[in-house]
Amino acid sequence: MHYRIPIDDLYKFSLKISVYIAATAFVSIYVMESNIQLILFRTFMAFVQFYGCFMINIFLYVQMQKRMRVVNERIKIPIGILIAIVFTGISTVGSQYMISKGWLPEAVNDPRFESIFQSWKIYWFIPFLATITFLICHFFHGFVILANITKQSELELVRLQSANMESTIQLLKQQIQPHFLFNALNTLKSLIRKKPDLAEDYVIQLSDFLRTSISSQRMDVVSLQQELELCENYMAMQKIRFGEALFYQVNISDESKRKFVIPIFSLQPLLENAIKHNESTKQFPLTISITEEAGYIIVKNNLKIKRFVEPSTGNGLSNLSERYRILFNEKIIIDQSSSDFIVKIKLIENENSSY
Repeated sequence: MHYRIPIDDLYKFSLKISVYIAATAFVSIYVMESNIQLILFRTFMAFVQFYGCFMINIFLYVQMQKRMRVVNERIKIPIGILIAIVFTGISTVGSQYMISKGWLPEAVNDPRFESIFQSWKIYWFIPFLATITFLICHFFHGFVILANITKQSELELVRLQSANMESTIQLLKQQIQPHFLFNALNTLKSLIRKKPDLAEDYVIQLSDFLRTSISSQRMDVVSLQQELELCENYMAMQKIRFGEALFYQVNISDESKRKFVIPIFSLQPLLENAIKHNESTKQFPLTISITEEAGYIIVKNNLKIKRFVEPSTGNGLSNLSERYRILFNEKIIIDQSSSDFIVKIKLIENENSSY
C-alpha cells in the first residue's frame, strides 16, 4: 500500500503543540520572573523555536515526498538538525541584535543569557538547544504519522474484508440458482412427457419466479415479504407438479413482512429440500409451513424420508448458514424429531426502508 505523509495533520498538530509548549513556558517563567515583558518575550521565543523546528521537519517530509522517495530517517534527521541549528542561531542572534539596536525593549534583555552569548559557550549552547528541540518535534511528528498509518491500515483492512464478504456472498448465491434451475428443467421435462396440459402453467410460474430472482440478483438481503413472494411463486410451481400431495401455508403478519429482512434465497431452498427429501402422496401429503415465533421465522415440514433421494450437493443448509453468519453474525437453528424437520432463522430488523 502506497503511503503518503499526512502533511495537513502535521501542520495542525504542530500549531497545537507549539501553543501548548508556549503556554507551559509562560507558566514556568511567570513563577520565576516578575518582569512581564521578559516573560512574554521568552514565551514568544519558546513558541518560535518549537514551531520553527516543526516546520523544518514538515518541510523535509514534503521535499522527500515530492521526489517520490521513501523517507529515510538516517538522512532526514541529520539534515533537519543542521537546518534547526541555523534557524536557532539566526533567531537567537537576531533577537539579541534587535535588543542592542533598541528595536526591542531593554527589559527583555537577560544578563545571564547575554553573558553566555558573549562567551565561547554560545558555540555549543545553540547546537545543543537546536538538536534537542528538533528531535522533540521529530518525535511528536512520529506519533502523528504512526497514528495515521494505523488508521489507513484499519480502513484498508475493512475495505478488504468488505470486498471479501461481498465475493463470498456472490459465490454462495451462485451455488443456489443453477441448482434450482437444473431441478426446475428436469421437472418441466417430466411434465411435458406425463402431463402436457400442466406444462404450460408450470412454464408461466417458472418465468415469474426467474424474473423475480433475476431482479433481486444484486441484493444480499431482501424484505421478508419479497422472500415470501418468491416462495409463493416456487410453491405454485410445485402444486402444479404434486397437486393434493403437497400442502403449503404461511402464517406471518403483514407488519413482520415489512419490518424484517433476511438473506435472499433463504426460504426457497428450505422448501426445495423438504420436497426433495420427503415422500408426498394424497394419502400422506407433505405439509410445509412458514410461521413466526419469538423473533424467529420457522420453516417446518413433516418427515417421511424417501428411500431413494435425488443426487444432491448437500450445500443448501450450509450455504444458508454461512451467508447468515457473514451478513448478520447469527446462526440458524436446525431441529429434527421423528416426525418433523424444523429450521429456525432469526429475523433481522429492516433498517433500510428501500428493501
